[in-house]
Amino acid sequence: MAIDKTIDLKTGIDVTSRMSRVQARKVIARVFHEVPNFLSFSKHGLHQMKERNIRTGDILNILKAGDIYQDPELENGTYRYRVETHKMIVVIAFRKPNHITVITAWRKS
Repeated sequence: MAIDKTIDLKTGIDVTSRMSRVQARKVIARVFHEVPNFLSFSKHGLHQMKERNIRTGDILNILKAGDIYQDPELENGTYRYRVETHKMIVVIAFRKPNHITVITAWRKS
């Protein structure tokens, strides 16, 4: 039985498996700074962003400056990571190397 892995060749990390918070943060930083067209949005994420008046620039700022304080959650076959600043949270998933999918986002109360 073959095991499918999606390895980020620069870091050697399987981005579709459970990563530590530190590993995920490193992958985000590398992808953010080195890969053009690295970001996509789920339909749910786009809907929530519009409803909550969150712009793409907000998402980029959170990914650039935010931290991951919680362990990832496995949902619908992908690990989801909460990237947080003091004002907002963005939930992301890595579905392939060098690519971040925004699942949802909200402002902290």
